Amino acid sequence: MNYDIFREELAIKYPDYGHALWKPNPMGRYPAVEVGDVGFIREGYFHRLFNILLPADHESHRDGVPQHYEPLVLRTSPPTNTDTLQPNNLRSYEVADRSDEHRRTASGPDEAEQFSFSCSKRRGAILSLPVPAQAEDTVARGAFAKFIVKHIDEWFAFARECELGISRREDIILVTGRHLARSWANIAFQESRREEQVSFGVQVHGDSSVTWQFTLDGARGVPFSLGPSGLNLPENQCIFIRGFRVTRFSKIFPRLRGAAGPAQLPDDSDSDTHVISTPAEIDYQDPLHILLEYIAARTPDCDMALVHDDDLRYIYTDAVCSSIC
Repeated sequence: MNYDIFREELAIKYPDYGHALWKPNPMGRYPAVEVGDVGFIREGYFHRLFNILLPADHESHRDGVPQHYEPLVLRTSPPTNTDTLQPNNLRSYEVADRSDEHRRTASGPDEAEQFSFSCSKRRGAILSLPVPAQAEDTVARGAFAKFIVKHIDEWFAFARECELGISRREDIILVTGRHLARSWANIAFQESRREEQVSFGVQVHGDSSVTWQFTLDGARGVPFSLGPSGLNLPENQCIFIRGFRVTRFSKIFPRLRGAAGPAQLPDDSDSDTHVISTPAEIDYQDPLHILLEYIAARTPDCDMALVHDDDLRYIYTDAVCSSIC
């Protein structure tokens, strides 16, 4: 699917940014993705359930919170780190920039800059970012890790009660970081017998006003998803999301392991042992689901596994190095 291609292709080249969302727009369901949100991703869109840093009676919790809910109280100040992602066309390895062959640089405030890209027979992805995006990540990764391990069963039960189609604990994400933008254009190249090409233009005023020139003729059949156009656009479009996921295995052992990465794990004394079976023969599309399956196969004495989007950087880096060598 387009959202799977988009996410996976960008993750290979930009693993530090996390999960690229095909549909960054909150569509009025919540103001914006925030650090501390608990939710799940379906077809490239983040569905928010609640936020662990907010009280149970917060106005954003209009759909309720899990039973025995308690917010996480952080003792760090400031609680997050911030950074800026400058305007750019982020593209996967298989995508070539042909803009110089067709470039018409904006010569005035009413002119749009033109871009052109191609992808030869393989999958590829482009995230076009016309104005800066802001990144925010918690500095309390250890506290977040302990919190999801402690409460994942309650969160999973709540999601099941809401009848949201959640059948696996590992579908639930605790957001530790995200990039918010004002606008964007997402493009996914599927495998083809010929070279695919896409062209578009964008007009920018300052850092908050964007007008896209994106047509079906310019897309030439290549799937795309387009962000807002207009003046003074709000910074509420989540283009990248990063977070923890947890699953339980069907064996009775109290140890918890994490993927190969810097994630801080809770002490053994902080987790209980349960006998809960995961569904058999599930086709995991999410790379983190595959990583959890790998952990289960390699550590038969493990009861739980904790992974983070950052863990994929080690997998993708090794894969890219192997393909180059």
